[in-house]
Amino acid sequence: MSKPSSSLPKAAQLLVVLFIAVGVVAIFSFGTFMGWIFPRSDSAAEAQPAASPNSFRPTDTQWQSLKIATVQLKEFQDQHATEGKIANDDDATTQVFSEYSGRVIKLFVRAGDQVKAGAPLLTLEAAELVQAQNDLISAVSTLNTAQAALNLAQTTEKRQHDLYNSKGAPLKDWQQSQVDLATAQGAFRSAQIALTAVRNRLRILGKSEADIAGIEHAPDALNLSPEATIFAPISGTVTQRAVGLGQYINTAANGGTSPIFSIADMTKVWLLANVREEDAPSMQLGLPVEVHVLAFPGRKFKAKLTFVATSIDPNIRRLPVRAEVENPDRALKPEMFANFSIIVGSAVTSPAMPEQGVLYEGDMARVWVVGKDKTLALRQIRPGWIQDGLVQVLSGLQAGEQVVTSGSLFIDRAAQSD
Repeated sequence: MSKPSSSLPKAAQLLVVLFIAVGVVAIFSFGTFMGWIFPRSDSAAEAQPAASPNSFRPTDTQWQSLKIATVQLKEFQDQHATEGKIANDDDATTQVFSEYSGRVIKLFVRAGDQVKAGAPLLTLEAAELVQAQNDLISAVSTLNTAQAALNLAQTTEKRQHDLYNSKGAPLKDWQQSQVDLATAQGAFRSAQIALTAVRNRLRILGKSEADIAGIEHAPDALNLSPEATIFAPISGTVTQRAVGLGQYINTAANGGTSPIFSIADMTKVWLLANVREEDAPSMQLGLPVEVHVLAFPGRKFKAKLTFVATSIDPNIRRLPVRAEVENPDRALKPEMFANFSIIVGSAVTSPAMPEQGVLYEGDMARVWVVGKDKTLALRQIRPGWIQDGLVQVLSGLQAGEQVVTSGSLFIDRAAQSD
């Protein structure tokens, strides 16, 4: 009978080795952490005894993990912060409606395209345009006929008048010629009015003076095109296109209530916000505004307040305000979320330090100040405004002093346990 094996299975051996390795790593890590918090007194880089209960001298290893910043002077201004969004400038936005009813046969732009004023947007077949052109040609023909009849009536009246004066014709013939002349003059005047009305109708339909003149001199009405083109009224960005190829569209007079295009000049945009009711008395036209958007975290946009509502919005109990900002590169897009800082006071120069270096305990604010002998002293400060990531220090620090901005929480714990 063979003896039972005294060794463990191979899998069990590997498991034991793994547990031992994990234990060694855990003990080493715990020892390193405790050594940082409770540095040994016999270490070559040991932390020296604290000079006072509110001071601490880190080891060289601890110094390497700290970030130090120099207190500098900075201009702070009283600001009212709020949130809002970017919007198109309504004064530079145009909705385009069709002057014609007809079927779209050509489309030249799509949403997002940049267009110049006078650029073609679409072409459609417009029956009413053909009718208006035919009416113009008929009006021109009627005017020409009336002009010829007037010329003849004037000549006849003059001849009958001369014959009457020379006793060569009776009075009634001269009187009849005068009636005919008056009739011809009335017909000519009516023809002029009719021609003017047709010309105005074509102008309303979007035809230029050159187009109208070309139609009037067309040799044949059969050569007139039924195609009508709609042009961009302003330069800007096509923000909406609500029409497709082959679609039949109507004029507003025929029930077309929706615009077929929207064009906005986005080189200047609006910033819409609502300020708290208690900040409403400070809102005035022309106040400078600083705007930050999530899409450009490091960029600051300058604007000015151009509108302050006359009443509080009853739904949100806030005062609507609006600012305008230049947007030459079109970086700001409508509906972008924005943070507003409305500057309502004059600039004040004060010491400033990064806000992440301030330790708050209730109403108390403290910082670790670096001494000349590399001793860290805990000092109470009186903070003010926080702007651009910096805290205004009203008292407790002077420009040129150095403070800990990263790792101060660990120092605080280490100092308390020292």
